[in-house]
Amino acid sequence: METKKLNHVQRVILRLFLTGSYENVKRAIVKLKTAEIVEIVSELRHADQMKFLSLLFSVRRAGEVLSELPEELASTLLSEFPDEKIGQMLLRIPPDDAVDLLSYVEENRREKVLSTLSEPDRFSLEKLIIFDEDTAGGLMTTEYIAIRDTMTVEEAVKTIRTKYPELDVYYIYVVDDRGHLVGTLPLNKLVLAEGDAIVKNIHVPDPICISPETPQEEVARIVSNFDLLALPVVDDDHKLLGVVTFDDVIDVVEEEATEDIYLLANLNTEERVFTPVIKSVRLRIGWLFINLLAAMVAAFTVSLFSHTIEQYVALAILMPIVANMGGNAGIQSLTVMVRGLALGELDFSAGWKATLKEVSVGLINGLMNGLIMGIITYFWSRNLILAIVMFFAMVATLIVAGFFGALVPIVLKWLKKDPALGSSIFVTMAADVGGFFIFLGLATILLNLYNVS
Repeated sequence: METKKLNHVQRVILRLFLTGSYENVKRAIVKLKTAEIVEIVSELRHADQMKFLSLLFSVRRAGEVLSELPEELASTLLSEFPDEKIGQMLLRIPPDDAVDLLSYVEENRREKVLSTLSEPDRFSLEKLIIFDEDTAGGLMTTEYIAIRDTMTVEEAVKTIRTKYPELDVYYIYVVDDRGHLVGTLPLNKLVLAEGDAIVKNIHVPDPICISPETPQEEVARIVSNFDLLALPVVDDDHKLLGVVTFDDVIDVVEEEATEDIYLLANLNTEERVFTPVIKSVRLRIGWLFINLLAAMVAAFTVSLFSHTIEQYVALAILMPIVANMGGNAGIQSLTVMVRGLALGELDFSAGWKATLKEVSVGLINGLMNGLIMGIITYFWSRNLILAIVMFFAMVATLIVAGFFGALVPIVLKWLKKDPALGSSIFVTMAADVGGFFIFLGLATILLNLYNVS
């Protein structure tokens, strides 16, 4: 078994488990971080994973580990646990993680799992389940520290000690007697203030907050821009519902980055490294069919100039260079635009400026690359007209690539679609078709006009 990526303690625990020293494993496992346990689980075969998770369950750590495993693996493992045990796992992890873990359970089992919980516990989870998972409401946790604005500092400290002894202190939220968020209280202010000081007089008013319907991308942007550790979520009446913590935002950033990478490569975001072969084929085949149609359009464009290619075989040799340069230039523009749209650096109203900039970049790059290829073409073919064709075709192709590389994601954004969705196919098709048409069209006109052999 390959265990090189595990540290010494992890390898010792793995050996203890494989030799059946389960009691020693349970004593040692409590000292490891969740991510370290996840790495051990990933080293095991399925049957051993279930045994290991049973040990984790006995030390109350199975839920946190399952919530950090890849979704497909977690779903497979959870399917073998009884409803009662899954319910107990949900109670041992933060509410936002519990909702995520519950989403890994087969849909027809979720109600049965929830039925094993007490009414208050079930209600607290169901409050979170009603929100879309890609919104602030779906990300937030209901575990946070909140104190009344009428409390004294001494009362606030006592409340935190007795009511929230195990919670991490990101921020202390101040609410009025109706639960409305009125401010935050920095920990240093609380510690340094006199015991009889009133919280209302020392809190920081008007904190940055969001609604539960705020998209997760916007949540991540706000947390990043203001360097926040947590972000309160309030309803229309400004009542505090929960908080989104920075660790959930990190997950969002990873998820959004993965989504954009996948969509730029025309992959379904559900696919992972060990997704079953048949499912991977099903997830990919649709985009491949679309790509095939795009390739057929490019091939049809070439076929329009088949007579010219028959006369001037050198065109067939040079043609892939034009197409390759156009495709790469288009993807460069596309990547910059998708990033700008994703991070909020660019909105639709400024799209024409960004498009003009990409066209300008294409022009300059086209002039430089076109000059190089024109010179190379001349010395290779000893044909000045062919060299001129190559120069102008390269310039025009890179301009077209820059134009469509910028335009396609902007149009998709205007249509309220993900700007990365299928963009690479459309941009590559535009660059290929445009490049072939310009190159072969110019060649047909100039070479025949000057009757070059």
